[in-house]
Amino acid sequence: MENNNETAELVALVKRGETAAFEQIVTRYRSAALSWAREIVRDVYLAEDIVQEAFLRMRDKLGSLEDDAKFTAWFRLMVRRTAMNAIRGKSGNEAPIDLLGSAGTAAMEAGGGANSSFGNAGGDGGEPDEMAEWEEQADRDELVEQVLQRLSGQAREVLRASAFDDATPEELAARFGMNKSNVYNIFSRARVKTNDERFSSEVARYLKERRSRRETVAKTLAEPSYSSPYAFISVMIGEALRYVSDGAEWSTTELMGISGDAFRLNTAAGCNWRGISTFDWSYTGYQTMERLGIEGTCFGRPQRRSITPEQQVHLLAVIQGTIDRGVPAIIRNMNINEFGYVYGYDDEAGEIKYYGANRLKRSFRYDKLGRTGEEPPLFVLGIRGQRSQPMPGRAALQAIVNHARGKEPPLEGFAYGLKGYELWLEAVERGGLNLHGHAYQVAILAEARQRAASYLQGLAVRSGGRREQGLAAAAACYGRVGEEFRRLYPSFPFGYGGSHGNRMGQIRSGLQAAYEAETEGIAIIEHLLQQW
Repeated sequence: MENNNETAELVALVKRGETAAFEQIVTRYRSAALSWAREIVRDVYLAEDIVQEAFLRMRDKLGSLEDDAKFTAWFRLMVRRTAMNAIRGKSGNEAPIDLLGSAGTAAMEAGGGANSSFGNAGGDGGEPDEMAEWEEQADRDELVEQVLQRLSGQAREVLRASAFDDATPEELAARFGMNKSNVYNIFSRARVKTNDERFSSEVARYLKERRSRRETVAKTLAEPSYSSPYAFISVMIGEALRYVSDGAEWSTTELMGISGDAFRLNTAAGCNWRGISTFDWSYTGYQTMERLGIEGTCFGRPQRRSITPEQQVHLLAVIQGTIDRGVPAIIRNMNINEFGYVYGYDDEAGEIKYYGANRLKRSFRYDKLGRTGEEPPLFVLGIRGQRSQPMPGRAALQAIVNHARGKEPPLEGFAYGLKGYELWLEAVERGGLNLHGHAYQVAILAEARQRAASYLQGLAVRSGGRREQGLAAAAACYGRVGEEFRRLYPSFPFGYGGSHGNRMGQIRSGLQAAYEAETEGIAIIEHLLQQW
């Protein structure tokens, strides 16, 4: 961990609104925060969610910390509280709990007296929660009043009667001479307007702070390019690094091999077309950057169905901070099931500039980030630059095995690695195969496994000795997997004319052969790792 003086300097910069300083704190404290969270929840994947939430909360509440040198103890307590609240949330009770708010516990966490880690805390050593909640309620009341002023006179009266008289929809309909459905429509419109106002207000506050710090108002980078027809996250990172690599470039095979993209398999129930690129993007993004020796930050996960105004502003800050360093931000789901780049922003217009894998350019409003389209979960990855040399081959091989064995954050309705083959074959056996999803997945995996074979063959040549023989054998297995997928793709699902013939039998045998070859390749790699 960094010493207190360095930490205090960073904290002071974050308090002044320096985005780069906040990202440095995230980089320095992420591993420790994960450890603190795991102590509470005993779940490495839930801990990832908790840490992301704790960093956002930390940034918002940092002003309450008077002694910047006590940041580590203060933040540790915040992570632990967030973890405890997550446990309570999983049990169905969303009320926050504060088992660590006593003077004794605060002192234990800080390693000192009751007030050693909270310069602005009361005598119990905890955060000023009651005052913060009162202020938040006042802000909400002001926001609601702003929304009411934008509604028609009758709508305002209906809502006030509902709030202050505790009137039921039936009573409101009778009092104002309208149908009950009209009352519900008023409620619905008010909720929408209130939600829009919350996001707009938070973005306006954020932009006001940027202006006060005299930050760049608008910046546009050169349009990104795509060297691969499919948007693998590792290839996206490689393209982005070209902006700051001083001419040094990764090959697509190296990027996909070291990151594990070449060996990835995600399958949704029925082989739905969204399955191949639905995985825990933040977890994978951090793992990929670590193995490539890259420093950066991620935010966003699949199967999250909402976004808060604070999270939206955080996404915007990551995007702008990345572009200000001359690198486009990687983003997912601005268009459904697509990775793309944000390569420009304009505070005056309140818009970002987006370039998708389909080569289409669009602009999106700041306050609509994460709130558009059919797929709410938004993911952003911001690169700071190259930090160190990539990890050695053994680390990449271990990651390959971990994925094949399903050792990554689980998602409901999805299977990974070798289990993904089983789910895929099950869809074929039961007649529930999504034809377009199958074709899409086969096309991507045909390219990915070709890269996998090339990467392992390259490792074999560089390793020499007995490792060379084992790695070459694993490469041959993945070469066979790639060939099976290439044979499967052209015949399905196009050109049937309504008759499947024996195509399902061909698909079954092709998938089974790919599964067996990949299982053999993984077993060889596991054996090599045991002797490494």
